[in-house]
Parts: sequence; C-alpha cells; structure tokens
Amino acid sequence: MSASNANLLHNAKRILVVRYRFIGDTILTVPFLRNLRQACPNAVIDVLTGPQSGSVLENCPYVNELIEFDTTRFHKYDSGSGKKKNFWHYAFMLRKRKYDCVFVLKRSLSSGFLSWFTGAPLRIGYATEGRNFLLTHPVKWRKEVHEVESLFDVLQACGVEITSRELEAWPSAAEVARVKEELPELETAGMKILIHAAAAHPDKMYPAKNWLEVLNGLKDKFDATFFFSGAKRDVELNAELIAGSGVRGVNAAGRLSLRESMALYSLMQLSVCVDSGPAHLSAAAGVPTIAIFGPTDPNRWRPYGSQHQAVFDKSIKCQACEEKKSLTRHDCLANLPPEKVVEAAVARFASV
Repeated sequence: MSASNANLLHNAKRILVVRYRFIGDTILTVPFLRNLRQACPNAVIDVLTGPQSGSVLENCPYVNELIEFDTTRFHKYDSGSGKKKNFWHYAFMLRKRKYDCVFVLKRSLSSGFLSWFTGAPLRIGYATEGRNFLLTHPVKWRKEVHEVESLFDVLQACGVEITSRELEAWPSAAEVARVKEELPELETAGMKILIHAAAAHPDKMYPAKNWLEVLNGLKDKFDATFFFSGAKRDVELNAELIAGSGVRGVNAAGRLSLRESMALYSLMQLSVCVDSGPAHLSAAAGVPTIAIFGPTDPNRWRPYGSQHQAVFDKSIKCQACEEKKSLTRHDCLANLPPEKVVEAAVARFASV
C-alpha cells in the first residue's frame, strides 16, 4: 500500500457502493461493508443494489440506505415489480446526492460510466472493460481468488485495513416467527437439514437421480427432517425428491419470501445446496454448508468460511465446459459421485 493511499477516505462523508448483482454476489459484499464501516464510522454509506437481491442486506448495520437499481426486465431472477427506470434516471439522482466516494464493485463499463456521472471525486473499482479513464483509482481484478478477497483488494487500494472476514445475515424476529407459523414442522423436526436442489441457471443443476442417492445417504447418517427450499417453479422437483428418497421432508418451495428463506436457513443445523445464491445465504446464516459445483470456479464462488465446503471434481472432462457452451448434461455434475457429497456433509457437521 502506498503512502498516498493511506488516508484516501479520511474526509469522505458520503460513500456509495455500486453492487447491483444477484443474491450470492450481494451477500458476499457484507465483509466489504463491515470493514468499510469500521474505517468510516461516521460516514453515510449507501448501496446500489438489485431490486430483489438487495433485500438480503436489509437490517445490515453497516449501511444507511439501500437504493434499488432496476433498469431492465432481462434478468428475470432480479427484476423489480414496479415501473423500470432508465440509466439516466439513476445518473441524475445519484449526482444530486453529492457523494465524496463511489466504490464500483460491478465490473461493467456501464457501472464505470455511472460512477463518473455521480461527480464523486473518488471513484474506486476494478480495472476492467477498458474503463480505467472513468476511475480515479483502478484496481487490478484477481480472478483467481475468492470474490470476497477480490472485494477486499478494492478496499485496500484506498488504505482500509481488513480486520474481519466473516459473513453475516440479519433475519428479523418477525421473519423467524413467520417461518415457524408457515412451517409448523420446525417445532418437532429434531435435527434440521436444508436441501436446495434447484438453480436459476440450468448449467448448475445436479441431476435428480444423483440427488436421490445423496438424500438416501444423508437419511442413513442423520435422524433428521429435510427442509427443501426454492421458488414456486421448484415445487415439483422438491416433491419428486421427497417421494423418491422417502426422507422426512417438508417442501417449502414458493411459500417463503427471500428474507423468510434466510430466516429458515438460520434455523438449520446443516445445508446441502447446488451452486446458488441460497448456498451463500446459508453460509451467511452460520450454517455448515455443502455446495455442489460443476462448471463454475469453486475457488472463486464457494461458500465463504472455514466451516463450509464446495464439492467438485475438476478431473472430470466436460464437453460443455471445454466447448464453452450450454448443454443439457454436464459431465462434471452428472458424474460427480453422490457419496462425495454425503461424506463432505458428515465431515462438516462433525467438525462444528
């Protein structure tokens, strides 16, 4: 760290963090926000988030305001329900707020332009998409490290010391009460294991027949009730897995909001998920989490923290990955042995 960077935020009274991404990306921003707040305890810190994914930061003590960024309906998993607004609406609205510093945690050219339009004298973000001329402090993007560690690079570029690294989540007492009302099985469930088998992206789906083997293996190892989360579109998949495995299962798909799903995760003793936003939310809730990975890089996107584990086998040759295209079958997932998932779950649970 250069001496010139040591006090970059010393006079920053109003700070904007640009992070309109999906659920997992958003919750992984929490360690960044906590260290930023510790460095700037009296500053106003606002976060520009996606309309749905941003809700995971509600109750976050490190943020003053969450600003919903909704310019498109292209991303069906993170689009708002109200009237969408265009880029210029946000450019002029943010400029009026007179931020002293903008952290651009998005890596797109458009987010670089948005930071420039705010007029903030400090604009700090990744040196990607040819946008260095829009930033006052471009930072090298290290793709080989975990996303949380990559975000820390941006903080350290302006002199912020990283003092803590853990994830956090803040489900409210009302949200926990609502979950218990909707799922009375929680009261008598004994050990509770979360299963999240569905992924927004089909390339991340673990085959149902493999899931059935995982569930049977877990049923043999644990006397537990299995809670299956997901959206309304996942009801049928969850019902198929419950019936096919014979586990003591509760199908919660489509019955809870995103915030309530976080509350449900906080009540679990173990989670087994595909590579997905809920895997990161489970980890943030402090639950030992196993995430099943295929084509995505687990070094960068695994559940963050020592009590969590990504299960994968990069030795499996995968035509979809090699040809960089989507296929209905990914060998790196289809041929990943279910017993590896079960063994990881048993080991993680035994270590806590």
